[in-house]
Amino acid sequence: MHAFAPEYASRAKGLGLEFYPVETHLQHTQQEINTALIERPELSNSFEAMRALFAPLAAGLPGAFEQLVAACRDADVLVSGPAQPAARMVHEKTGIPFVSVQFSHFGGVGSPALQEASASVINPFRAQLGLPALRDPLTIDANSPQLALYAMSRHVCPPPADWPSNYHMTGYFFLEDEHWKPDDRLIEFIATGEKPLVITFGSMGAAHRDRDASTKLILDAVNQSEQRAILQIAGLGSSNQDLGRRMYAIGHVPHSWLFPQASCIVHHGGGGTAGAAFCSGVPSIFVPHGHIFDQFYWAQLAEELGCAGPPAPYSELTSDRLSAAIRATLATPRYYESAAALAEKIRSEDGVRKARALIQQLVYKVGLQQDLRGVLAWGTEQPERREEKTARRREYQKKRRSK
Repeated sequence: MHAFAPEYASRAKGLGLEFYPVETHLQHTQQEINTALIERPELSNSFEAMRALFAPLAAGLPGAFEQLVAACRDADVLVSGPAQPAARMVHEKTGIPFVSVQFSHFGGVGSPALQEASASVINPFRAQLGLPALRDPLTIDANSPQLALYAMSRHVCPPPADWPSNYHMTGYFFLEDEHWKPDDRLIEFIATGEKPLVITFGSMGAAHRDRDASTKLILDAVNQSEQRAILQIAGLGSSNQDLGRRMYAIGHVPHSWLFPQASCIVHHGGGGTAGAAFCSGVPSIFVPHGHIFDQFYWAQLAEELGCAGPPAPYSELTSDRLSAAIRATLATPRYYESAAALAEKIRSEDGVRKARALIQQLVYKVGLQQDLRGVLAWGTEQPERREEKTARRREYQKKRRSK
């Protein structure tokens, strides 16, 4: 069962996943916060401003909690990212095994004002449920006390030596969508010239209030650099009218397929996008969209690893600066050498397989602790024993819920 906001229904259906809608304000709230902090970064240091931005989250929490409880009714384990604060609450109230997955931080992100504001919005509902307050409920305190997975690579940044024993860095998670196929026109564009730039700002692009101005800046920079480019820009969609022969606009295209086609990747530097760029073996130009996000951190690591030059912050971005960064990156062979070497190391990891093994170990361990002794580890026992274990675990869960 996959429980997400309703707008992800079509994506889940396309992947053949069972989908359960959870009504929240998270998507809209996140975009409003992104927009506000791109335009006025100083707001991140104001508790009052940050609390006002997080206020819609409070309205959505009770409903999200109840719906998530219903979605987990017959589940063996709950797996969630940090942006859904109801997940840890469901674990704390029901006892269902809980796995948290972090994609973009190493122990807390954002200013003290942001952490305090999110706590002030989330903790009142936790109190209603009889749960203790959390200091930083959207980052470090979103971690599971049972199993906290960090879907990132030790080759980009090694895990801290003092991590708790339930924290594990697995390697990146990459989705191989076997049903997705590239458009023939996109294939033709890539094949009819030198490798193109790929420019994408992900969710940050949707947060630009003046999208026309940001799009014009990018188009001007591409023209000045005299390069071909694939543009994945919010609002531009897949309309290729008036872009000329050197530029091609796309909608959804998996980065795992798209990025290796590029000569250089221009992106905002979010955790997922940065991971895909690191795995591609292609150098990047980071355009961080605000100090409150993790984007400057990944940009700094990329520069230290030698697969990117200095970042070009969006707040200081001009077409001249971006075109100069493009030309400088394309003319620096060591960026390509370092990017290729890093990608080879990252591809040797199998984050999904390792995460799966750790999750199975947790469910098995919890089963033993709940008097399900004598059952062999999942995946090694005979099928009839596996069925017996599953049936006994579900019976235990039913009894636990009825209390």
